[in-house]
Amino acid sequence: MSKYIKQTLSPYIGLGDIKLGMKLSDAREILKTEKIPFNQWDNPNKGCVPEVPWTFIKFDSCITLCFAKDILWSISCEEGFEGILSNNIRIGMCMEDALKIDDTLSYNDDDEDFISDQGYWLEDEIESGNVVTFTVFIKEAEDSDFFDYTWCNRY
Repeated sequence: MSKYIKQTLSPYIGLGDIKLGMKLSDAREILKTEKIPFNQWDNPNKGCVPEVPWTFIKFDSCITLCFAKDILWSISCEEGFEGILSNNIRIGMCMEDALKIDDTLSYNDDDEDFISDQGYWLEDEIESGNVVTFTVFIKEAEDSDFFDYTWCNRY
């Protein structure tokens, strides 16, 4: 496992040396330099308008980087990640405790997750009531025109 598995994940910023807004080639270079094995795949987003493929990189079996037009726009962590969000929310924490830490979390019926005004999403498991995934993203992901991808030109 890499050093990233125990680091703090920060909304709008990233995870250690892996920064939101960085280029795909730079993220790959970091992982290769640190000899961290990873899997990479594309989602062509067929049928979306515009059809902008997303590239995913997964490493340490629990950290996933998502790129649009080769720009890192989100980082997701799931079971196995031992680090924390910058506000101390962690995987496996009771969702009720997470809601106490961040009172801006609100449930999103469409995506079946919780959205924070502080720049992240949480997913919980209904049976256990625990946080199972969290995702941080670039500030532009909150904008209604995010899927126009004009934000990519700023990076």
